[in-house]
Amino acid sequence: MLGKSENEWHHINQGRYWEGYGEYDKAASSYRRALDIDPENGTASLRLGMVLYQTGRLGEALGHLERAQDAGSATTEAMYGRSMVLEKMRRYGEAVPLLERILDGDEDHKGARVVLATCLSGMGRHQEAVLALDVILKESPGHSWALYTKSRVLGRMGRKSESVFYLNMALKADSADSLEMFERGRDLTRAGRHEEAIKWYNRALDADPKNERALLGKAQTLDMAGFPPKEVFPYIDRILDANPAHIDALMAKGLICDRKGMFAKAVECFDAVLDAEPDNVRALYSKGVSLYSLKKIGPAKFYCESALLREPDNLMAIGSMIWLMDQLKMYDDALEHCDRALDINPEFVYALSYRGKILMSLKRYQEAVECYDRALELDPENRRAAYHRERAREKASGRKRSPFGMFG
Repeated sequence: MLGKSENEWHHINQGRYWEGYGEYDKAASSYRRALDIDPENGTASLRLGMVLYQTGRLGEALGHLERAQDAGSATTEAMYGRSMVLEKMRRYGEAVPLLERILDGDEDHKGARVVLATCLSGMGRHQEAVLALDVILKESPGHSWALYTKSRVLGRMGRKSESVFYLNMALKADSADSLEMFERGRDLTRAGRHEEAIKWYNRALDADPKNERALLGKAQTLDMAGFPPKEVFPYIDRILDANPAHIDALMAKGLICDRKGMFAKAVECFDAVLDAEPDNVRALYSKGVSLYSLKKIGPAKFYCESALLREPDNLMAIGSMIWLMDQLKMYDDALEHCDRALDINPEFVYALSYRGKILMSLKRYQEAVECYDRALELDPENRRAAYHRERAREKASGRKRSPFGMFG
């Protein structure tokens, strides 16, 4: 029995994970697997019904939500889900009693009140719908869903000027809400809490589908979470469809392409940035790195040098030259660039670690150890530096490498 429970809840938890990223088809598959194990699991039925609603499969959604309500699991949520499905199916008379039951138990359930107003208006009871919405707007004047719904109801009543007024209020509320939700998502991305961040980006995009910062934030977070380009690029492309010269979107797409080995496509993106901003240093050195990967050595060097000519103290541009000189085995030049970077910022871990790598190539092992020691003082979790320091120590001492690596 315990194994059965673990298995079904494993799939339910997996479904919730995919829901968090807005991957509703994958979530539905997980919930179906849970129901294959236990057809009576009310939570799996509830979650499956909700994701099917999200993907427009209303008939299936309704069946699963009815089963969830019958199972007595999260009854209010199941009733609310059923009411939303019934409203979309224009079965208003069936939705209203469910919504009234919810509001009898929780008069502050704003979502239920908005859906109730929509159903009442759909039944021609427009004045009752307006009164239901005014209950929300009295307490929360910026509730955009209620504002949009009131605009639609007033339009049906022929009160066009009032309808336009409430529509404009809803648009302003959406814009403010979307910005606030984007900022929540951005803070969570920075904290490495990717699944939570995506939920906020999704909410921002629900409020304003054209929010470019939320689209880009969601794309970059999905990329950091390990999603493939085919699931990341649609969000960036939505920005570029509206603004083909959007610098941040082009740079993000170019960097992902380069990292995934799509070097020619990366160069196209960086070229589009440089068409709009010929002196964009980041695009210049990024193009140089991608060109080297295409075995175009001369142009690669030209673009990396061009970036440094424009901003000689740009540490990332210097870093690109360190990397390029190392690839070309021009170790003395690479060391010069390392020293230049460390003159600007003595705590630049990338330059310290790369200096150690280059000194290893020059067989100056003890100096390499000292570089890695300093890098690890600044970044104790840097596993690459720890690994290469052990190798440098072995070379410096003349020891043979243990078959167990750094733990031997």
